[in-house]
Amino acid sequence: MQSNVPDVQAYILSTIDELSRDWDYSEPVTTETGLFAQLGLESLDAVILATSIQEHYGTQMPFAQLFAEVGERQRDLTIGELVEFVQHHLQQADNDRSPQTTTGGGNS
Repeated sequence: MQSNVPDVQAYILSTIDELSRDWDYSEPVTTETGLFAQLGLESLDAVILATSIQEHYGTQMPFAQLFAEVGERQRDLTIGELVEFVQHHLQQADNDRSPQTTTGGGNS
């Protein structure tokens, strides 16, 4: 599924907005907002967010690896970084689905 960065960002922001209605966070949510330290995302919330993104785009993405790396480095993950991660894997999936074309060296 082809999608551009503004579309991915809008989807993720709206999904987080829906999820965060039950959280104690009243600041505006932007691409600079930290998912764990600022929003208070917990592991179950992260799984719900990841599942929602994968179902929306119909593409499996290595969220477990992303979240494990964030935990190992003991740092937060911003919404902007999440958007970049999703966009990267959507492009990769599109490239994997595209027919391979070869150039040069033909038998003409």
